[in-house]
Amino acid sequence: MADELFKTPPKEVVDYFDRRASRPSARWDELAPREHALAFTAARTAGFDVIDDLRAATRAAVVDRIPFEEFRRQLEPSLRAKGWWGRQEVVEPRTGEVGRVMLGSPGRLQLIYDANIRSAEAAGDWIRIQRVKDVLPYLEYMTSTAERKRPLHLTWVGTTLPVDDSWWATHYPPNGWRCQCRVRSRAAPREDASTRRPPLDLRTVVNKATGEKRQVPAGIDPGWEHNPGMVREQMTGKRLAERLDRMSTPARAEAVKRLRKDPVHDFVVRNEAGFDPARPRDPDQQDLGRLRWPVATLPDRMAAQLGTDSRTVSLTVADAAKIATKHGLTPAQFGELDALLETPERVEIGDNGKLMVEGRIAGKLRRAIIKLTTLGELLLNSYHFRQDGRKRGD
Repeated sequence: MADELFKTPPKEVVDYFDRRASRPSARWDELAPREHALAFTAARTAGFDVIDDLRAATRAAVVDRIPFEEFRRQLEPSLRAKGWWGRQEVVEPRTGEVGRVMLGSPGRLQLIYDANIRSAEAAGDWIRIQRVKDVLPYLEYMTSTAERKRPLHLTWVGTTLPVDDSWWATHYPPNGWRCQCRVRSRAAPREDASTRRPPLDLRTVVNKATGEKRQVPAGIDPGWEHNPGMVREQMTGKRLAERLDRMSTPARAEAVKRLRKDPVHDFVVRNEAGFDPARPRDPDQQDLGRLRWPVATLPDRMAAQLGTDSRTVSLTVADAAKIATKHGLTPAQFGELDALLETPERVEIGDNGKLMVEGRIAGKLRRAIIKLTTLGELLLNSYHFRQDGRKRGD
């Protein structure tokens, strides 16, 4: 996070906040951790007309640097008027059980205020960190400004790693409720800096709202194990694909053609994020691997075979790293994928439900494997040259 607060928040901070849609919820953890980077929510707001009040007051606090007491003074009367205050009996939507829970309170407002402001500042700072990493390629973990400091967080102070090191996918602050740790950009590590990545020390946590089990590094509160700015970057490709799908076929094809010239395309294809295919299940690697970018458009007849309305094929960093390791294709060769899809020699759905397309580009036989995910995304799982006469599955 920045070393000091700005009197006027940077545009990136406000943009991060404004791009998060409002989403009432019964529990804070009913949203997956990554979804908190895409949605503004507060626990126990489902069924109450208060989410817009909370959002407006929090945005004003972000934009105008309103201190907490003023934030509370402006917001509390409207929350009380709408009945969202104190302990009340509320129906748990998932179980139908009635329980007495705390709705609005000074403590709850303090958490909402603190979590949203720090997350927005962290995400905005991450965008600026990426812009200047050519001259300031390192980040140093700085001590918290909080009066009470987490002992494990103190052991990370001084850790200095490259901006694109996977450790920052999970340990970029804030790393928990009320965490006030920071980072500082550096041209090079200090002489006494620790340049070794601290151990993750993963522990299994269970989401009480969904029953989902996941691995969270020690010292990080569940739900805070993601870099909000990085998650925003990763989800950009997904949102972009959704917008492309709403275009006409000619417009979509032209848009994807232009997007292949965007630096993000090469960033994904060349795995400049540093994804390690040997550690795909590590939490930090999972975040890196999810970054995706549109690479092709699927013809209507193939979309019909898959049973989807989507036409935009995207490539993730994880799949790009796998393809590069096995087959070494260049960004320019990925640009020839549309030609393969338009003039295939063989198209079929495999036993795994994936679409297999084979055809010739410049006289050479190529194969592409496209997967339709449970979320309705089209992802390029594999793309490579093949030798004539080889059996399917090689």
